[in-house]
Order: sequence, then C-alpha cells, then structure tokens
Amino acid sequence: MVWDARSTMSENSSPTSGEEALAALRDRLQELYRRRGRPSYRKLARLTGQALSHTTVGMVIHCRKLPRLGQLELVVEALDGDPEAYQALWLAADEADSAAAGTSAPARLGGPYRPTGTAFPHTEAIGGVAFHPDGRLLATRTEGRNATVRLWDVATGSPLGDPLTTRNGWVHELAFHPDGHLLAAAGDAALRLWDVTTGEPVGAPLTLHSTGHQTVAFHPGGRLIAVGGGDDTVRLWDVATGRPAGDVRTGHRHPVFAIRSLTFHPEGRLLATAGNDATVRLFDVITGEPVGGPLVGHKSEVTGVVFHPDGHLLVSTGNDATVRLWDVMTGEPVCSPLMGHIGFVSEPALHPDGRLLATAGLEDGDVRLWDVSAHRPVGEPLSHSGAVRALAFHPDGHLLATGGNDATLRLWRGESTPEPHLSRRRADRLRARLTAVREDRDRLAREVAALGAAPGAELDGPSRQVQRGGGR
Repeated sequence: MVWDARSTMSENSSPTSGEEALAALRDRLQELYRRRGRPSYRKLARLTGQALSHTTVGMVIHCRKLPRLGQLELVVEALDGDPEAYQALWLAADEADSAAAGTSAPARLGGPYRPTGTAFPHTEAIGGVAFHPDGRLLATRTEGRNATVRLWDVATGSPLGDPLTTRNGWVHELAFHPDGHLLAAAGDAALRLWDVTTGEPVGAPLTLHSTGHQTVAFHPGGRLIAVGGGDDTVRLWDVATGRPAGDVRTGHRHPVFAIRSLTFHPEGRLLATAGNDATVRLFDVITGEPVGGPLVGHKSEVTGVVFHPDGHLLVSTGNDATVRLWDVMTGEPVCSPLMGHIGFVSEPALHPDGRLLATAGLEDGDVRLWDVSAHRPVGEPLSHSGAVRALAFHPDGHLLATGGNDATLRLWRGESTPEPHLSRRRADRLRARLTAVREDRDRLAREVAALGAAPGAELDGPSRQVQRGGGR
C-alpha cells in the first residue's frame, strides 16, 4: 500500500526542514508512548511478533535519526496508534533529508510483506527453511553441532511430531521432494531422507563423497537428488534405489569447500553450481559436461544460486554484498549488480511468479525485496535483530518465511507484488528462448530413444544416461 503525502498532510502542517520534521515525529511518538503507560521495549517487540528487536523498538521511539517507515509503523501499531497519522511526518522528514542531500529519489514506503504474528519458537539460530510443495507444512533446521530438523504447521505455528533425528547433529541444507512425500537433509558426509507423513527415516543415511558443508537439490522430475560440497564434484543419486547415478565434475576450486550452492533448471536440463572460487557454472544434466564458461563477476565466494521460474534468468548472491542476474542462454549479466546489503548476502529466493526476488543479509540482518524486471528494490527491508540465514517463499507466494541468528522464524504476509515490466525486445527474447527449450526437448527425446528407453519414459532419461556416462 502506498500513501500520497499530499492527501494526509495539510499545507500548514509541513515542517520546513528535516530536523524540524524529525523533531515533530519524535514528539508525536513519545507522546503516544507516554499515553500508553511507557511499556517496556521487550513487550513492544513481542507485540510486533518479534519482527523488531527490543533495541530497534527503543531506537524508533527515541527517534534520534529517521527510522525506516516499516519499523515506525510496527511500533505505532504495537502502541495501539494509527500509522497513517505518522506517515506524513515521516515523509516530510525523508523528503527534507533528500532535498538537503541534493537528491530527488522518491521515498520507499515499505515492502509488500508484513509480519503475520505467527511464532515458530526455536532455541538456536535458524540455518534453513523450506516449504512443503502443498504449502501446509514447512521444515526448519538449526545451526551447529546439535542441529535439529523440525516440521511445522504453517497455519498454527505448531511443531508436528518430534524433531527428526540425525547421526551426528550437523545439518547443512534441506529440500522437499517435488511431490512432497520425502524431506532430504544433507549433513557432514551423510544424506538423510525422511517420510514426511510418518517422520520416519527412509533407508540408511547415504554416505557422501566429501566432508564439510553440503548442499542438496532434487531434480524437478523427482527421480534424482544432487549433492555437492567439499570437493569439486556433484554426485547424483537415484532416489528410489539410493544408489549413485553419476558424478558431475564442476571445476570449482577452494581449499575448504568448493561448492556452496546448487540448483536445477525448472526443465531439469541444466544444473547450476556456485563456488567459493567466486564463479557460477552451468552443466548439462545428461552428459555432465559444462555449458559455456564460468559466470564471472563476483569478487569473492558465491553464496547462493537459483533459477528464475521461467528458466531464462539465474540469480546469484555473494560475499561481496552483491546480487547478480545472469542470462542463462548467453552467460552474460542482464544488469548491474543489485546493491544494498552490507557484506555477506546469504541466500536468494524467487517468488513463484518470478516477479519478486528476496535476498538475506548475514551481516546487516535485512531481507531485501527486488523487482526482477525493473532491477530495483521494492519497499523497505524486512528486519531481523541478527544475521538472516534462511528464507523461502510459500508455493503460492502469499507468505515469505525468514530465519536467522535471533532464533526466530518469521512469516510475512504478502499484500501485493510489483507489476511486470515486459518490453517488446524482452518479449521477443523470451519467445526465442521458448523455441530453444522446445528444440532441446526434441533432442532429449531422440537421445533417450537412442538408448533404448521405453516410450514416454522422459523422467528416467537423465538418470539412465548419467548412469551410463558415469560408468555406473
């Protein structure tokens, strides 16, 4: 929602400078705070659904510098005030500051997601979150040697059953099977699968080929699961049999761990990997061969990677405080790096319709939202009181889950998403890509037929061909 400052502020009420506007806002806030009996900052933080820390609440109320509009609105609501009565003062202060700085940038009036108030209590930092494909459940993992994996009811915030057990406590990444019946967790040298309905392990843990950080992703067809980690190899496993189905040698090089993140193209034909060597690489799932050269631009390790739902873009995040968008067909960046985070950007997530991108800050404690087509921020950042390590969109996009070092999993409800900006040139490029995808499908069908696969066995094709190529 966006308010017009001119409709909520009379001509005579507009302060003449940023300092005067800030003082007026401060006086109004502190008057409200006194009328409500000066509740503790911790109580007010709880009333915001822990969207703000008690420290941030205090900074907003003291108002020595202009707070973010979203933070101001949350504090006013916690004090049973009317946020609209404070927005005009905030806008006046922001506009005066912009004018003093010689800028005419429009004020950002808060993002399209607001906290729901549903609590998911944890005692340790949250390192990962994943929504079940039907959206009714979510899974979380905590950080550290005593990590736990839990399933939660999204509607109530209640845990479902006991924590899922692991062998040695380390859990680095979670993923749901595309049909939702399995949950996978990659830990130190082991891959575990659980039955989501019963919470019971499915088979023995699979021993992985390397130690250290592990990253995991299911193939969209559900027949394969990929795991990468400490060396330069991604191993593909057959989900049904638990047997290796081939290796992809990525070429990433790093003395601690090479592969930081991986993801499958929505069509299943490509695999993307992100490495601590500051590169992103693409591979053909069938042959295991690289597709083009490394995507180079990040100045330090690449921390996350995800394909756009329509497959034409790839998003990467890095320890260089940047978010980058790449053209999958050409391997070239589609725009300048998206800037705004301070330091390590820990993870990207894309809204299911592809129009909105969320990124998490490990150092600044912010979740930032971006318009994918316009390459610009959407609203104010969503705040945690510590590092943000995990985020995921609900399958229908109406919720965003975030978690981090403050041991708080937050759900944010979407109000709106940006309108698409599709130029004629980009529409022509998308049509060309769709044609290329159809040609690739025809090529895959011919290759599967040449290997003697049964008619219609499309989803078995990648597994069988990789098995043969890997000498399995």
